[in-house]
Amino acid sequence: MTLKKSDKATKRKLALWLVIAGGLFAVVFAFSLSTTLSEWYMRGAYPVVATVFSFISALFPFSLYDLFLIVAALWLIKLIVFVIIRKTAFSKFLRSLIRFVTVIVAWFYFGWGIAYFREDFYSRCDVAETSFDPGVFRDFAVRFIDHINRYYTDCTDMDKAGVRREVELTYQVLHKPLNIPYPNGKRRVKPMMFETVYSKMGISGYFGPFFNEPHVNEYGLNFTYPFTLAHEMAHQFGVAAESEANLYAFVVCARSDDEKIRYSAYVSTLRYVLNDIRRFLPEEYESLALSIRPEIIADLKRNREHWLAARNESLSNVQDKMYDAYLKTNKVSSGQANYSEVVGLLVSSYDVLL
Repeated sequence: MTLKKSDKATKRKLALWLVIAGGLFAVVFAFSLSTTLSEWYMRGAYPVVATVFSFISALFPFSLYDLFLIVAALWLIKLIVFVIIRKTAFSKFLRSLIRFVTVIVAWFYFGWGIAYFREDFYSRCDVAETSFDPGVFRDFAVRFIDHINRYYTDCTDMDKAGVRREVELTYQVLHKPLNIPYPNGKRRVKPMMFETVYSKMGISGYFGPFFNEPHVNEYGLNFTYPFTLAHEMAHQFGVAAESEANLYAFVVCARSDDEKIRYSAYVSTLRYVLNDIRRFLPEEYESLALSIRPEIIADLKRNREHWLAARNESLSNVQDKMYDAYLKTNKVSSGQANYSEVVGLLVSSYDVLL
């Protein structure tokens, strides 16, 4: 009799979590269909959420996100092992698994992930999208190269603490034209617990959504640091799309009074511009590339060789495929290619935001 009551109680709990999970996924699906609803959440509720989580995470010098991933993985492994060795009934395992997934999904989307469903940059910042025109793009490319040639500076020495203060200040100054909430909590940049592994994957930085933490890989070269930092901070401000985070990082760094931060904006974006020149203006690629200062080309080459030296092809390929699938699942249809779409955003907004 007791066993039957226990079975019934387990089934009731399982049914309850199935209902909760179904309701949660229905709500997330509703957000994914409505940019208006998502925009309302990101403008109204998210700044409060970001303030709470970033305040908690700022109390610790290490990454709570990385620690959370370790604990979650160990708990999941324990759950699977226990059901295999029959220390846990399958129905109890299933209920625990559904509860685990439900909590993770709720935490991710309402902690930050709804940002993937909000209005795009053009709608948020009231900027007209420029239709592609070879002549317009060529004029932009020439201007961009002229600017980076003028802004080149040696970044052998860099005060990273000073860079963090300057980038934060520039975000504060530009938060209205960029249409982001400010202060939106704290931004304590965290080191990566598994920096060597991330370097092998080619990851220069990432944003930890569960505790609102930007991370920057210290393996990166100095001249890329300000741009990577500003990119991850853009995510913390509720900018999800990688192309838009690249745009925000470019604008914030390019508008800085610090010459090294300004150079970081241009040199970190140059490879995307060159890729599009090769794609859309193939007959002019060589002449435009040759117009770039040799010191800048040397920086690009050094950066490429630096990351290739650390790269593990298998790990990098797995990470690329997983992140591509992750982005596409969250309505970024171009996946990893979204990073390079910053050029189109720049062509449309270069004269508006700079």
